Amino acid sequence: MNPNPTEPADPPPVPPRGAVAAGLATRRVAIAVVSVIATVAAYVSFRHQHGLAVTAGEPTTTAWTLPVLIDGVIIMGSLVMLDASRRGDKAPWLARLALIAGAVATLAANVAHGWSGGLASSLISAVAPIVLVVAYELLMGMLRRTPRPATAPAPEAAPEPVEDHTDQERAEQVEPTPTVATTVEEAARLAYGASVLAREPLSERKLSDRFKLTRTAARSIIGELVDELVVTTLRMQGKPPHPDHLIARFGITERRAVELINARLADRPAEPVEDTDQAALTTGNTVGGAA
Repeated sequence: MNPNPTEPADPPPVPPRGAVAAGLATRRVAIAVVSVIATVAAYVSFRHQHGLAVTAGEPTTTAWTLPVLIDGVIIMGSLVMLDASRRGDKAPWLARLALIAGAVATLAANVAHGWSGGLASSLISAVAPIVLVVAYELLMGMLRRTPRPATAPAPEAAPEPVEDHTDQERAEQVEPTPTVATTVEEAARLAYGASVLAREPLSERKLSDRFKLTRTAARSIIGELVDELVVTTLRMQGKPPHPDHLIARFGITERRAVELINARLADRPAEPVEDTDQAALTTGNTVGGAA
């Protein structure tokens, strides 16, 4: 317990340098596994629906369009819902309806394909569309939960006690830059900072092409702004921002985000740990000697 309530509590311990990379590796493995399962289920469902269309008398050259149209409705609805989630908007009702209608249609088409083989054949045919819809929605769910950049708070009139969640918002603010650029690099920094605030960050390539800079110079400008946020977050919260937050806010790659975070963690000195037992023993000896 903090003996003085007016003083800030000790910052939380800094996570190990490998924890960030391990978390990203786990996420990538999960996405890969779900993607493989969804691909296999989509192939089986495609074959069933294609066979149903051929059996119904459709020409072979057009029979493949049935599974594309039915499963395409599922993909279309999920992508629209993903886009709405990334922008912080509510998913359109038509996208939800398309997802449900596509799931029902693909299940019905697969069951109809195995209907002639009896109940067992119909149940086997129903496995592929169910797995497809579940796996695809799990994949979209992981993408929807990617953090979005938060809006910077308005400045306060007078200093007041700040809650923990405000620290993160203040850490996200871009450091002030000169209003009038005197060099090409300053102009590029201003333009990139404005694009970050507009939630449409410029890439290294666009930044270098617009201001006739080398890719190395553009990469350095972007890295400086990202590093400022990492340093501010470490100073205010005692831990670095999540790589997904840097990816969404600055438009950089996972590798670059992890590289910048680890660089700062490497420069951060380890906090000295006081040996309380030794200190108590020394104090006791001193008191005993004085007595």
